[in-house]
Amino acid sequence: MSSHSEKTLSDLKNINIIISDINRQFSDKTGIINVKDMAFLWGAVAIQCVRWILIPTFDITTLTPSTADRKDSSSEGKKDKTATGKELDKNKEERDEKKYPDHKHLILLPVPYDAMKGTEDIVIPGVTEYGKQIYSKNHHSATLGHDPLIGQIIGTANILTRSITFHDSTLTTRKVEILSGRNQIVVKEPSYSIPNMIDDLIETLQEDNSRIVTALLKENLHLQSDKYTKTGLPIPLLSANLQQKLLDCKWNSKELEAVLKGAIKGIAINFLVSLIINTIVGTLHGFCYNEQHDENLKLYSVRTSKLIATSSVIAESINLAAVSAGTIAGVLTENEKLIKKSISHLDIGGIIEAIHQIFKSKTIQEEIRREFLEQELFNRFTSNRYSFLEESRYE
Repeated sequence: MSSHSEKTLSDLKNINIIISDINRQFSDKTGIINVKDMAFLWGAVAIQCVRWILIPTFDITTLTPSTADRKDSSSEGKKDKTATGKELDKNKEERDEKKYPDHKHLILLPVPYDAMKGTEDIVIPGVTEYGKQIYSKNHHSATLGHDPLIGQIIGTANILTRSITFHDSTLTTRKVEILSGRNQIVVKEPSYSIPNMIDDLIETLQEDNSRIVTALLKENLHLQSDKYTKTGLPIPLLSANLQQKLLDCKWNSKELEAVLKGAIKGIAINFLVSLIINTIVGTLHGFCYNEQHDENLKLYSVRTSKLIATSSVIAESINLAAVSAGTIAGVLTENEKLIKKSISHLDIGGIIEAIHQIFKSKTIQEEIRREFLEQELFNRFTSNRYSFLEESRYE
């Protein structure tokens, strides 16, 4: 066997070591720890930071809850109370004959999760205590039927089964009865729970599956009405305690919706400007390619993508640190203006672009790394030079 064949066979037996060394060489050749790349990186970081400072994501005015268009919940409830109450009383026998409300009564009956009488034993930390009934100012956070998202399921099920589900740790669920007119009471006995409600839900829909459409319509009409009351609907998917704290501070789902709508423009602008900055930096870095000093153009493009992704991550890390520091300082000093100003600069658009650049860089890097690996393996196993393992000893 020739000396070259023996060396090739030896290299094949140690292929893992060879591949590891080629990957190390690729990493070295595409590293950005050099004067030119560092200048571009920190220049890009500086420009991105100037961007999110000059273009805030949120309008500060939207970060202040507005109560101008809020209505008195009691007056809202009184609008149809007399008329529907008389109608319900007139048809009480008809209604009581039915185990579950039909279409007419689904519309006429008040939503069961508005019931407050009989809730003295319901305990929800930060919302209601034992011995005190739920009342108008906390019943939105205390009942899941009022959650703008969860209510689409739980609230609709409550309406169909004349039940109420509380926003506590065990999701306490009970039946609700109408005493007279529209006056409702939460029934403690016999015991009732989520599984019971599911059984009743299946049974009423077996009687008439189209009831779910009426109940869902009733749910959304009620939420739409409550959305503009003084308290408003809670911000969805939060704990009852946090929902109530925010409601006490005049923050509800409508206010959050206004902030998010206002932020869409800021997010879009920051994303586009961040993308343009990265494109310009990448183009300028490409113009600076020097065939003698930078070797392969494809390896150089990996360096370009690395420095763009890295600069984006650094700029957004600075943004998060600055926003956090400003917000905390505002909270500690009770400076509401500083809190709003800090939050307004949260660079959501830039963060989205940074994530985009990370994935883009990883894709480019992996594609070119594979090409580099294949080429190097081909060169090493088809050339007549000394064994790779021998060469590596002297490097």
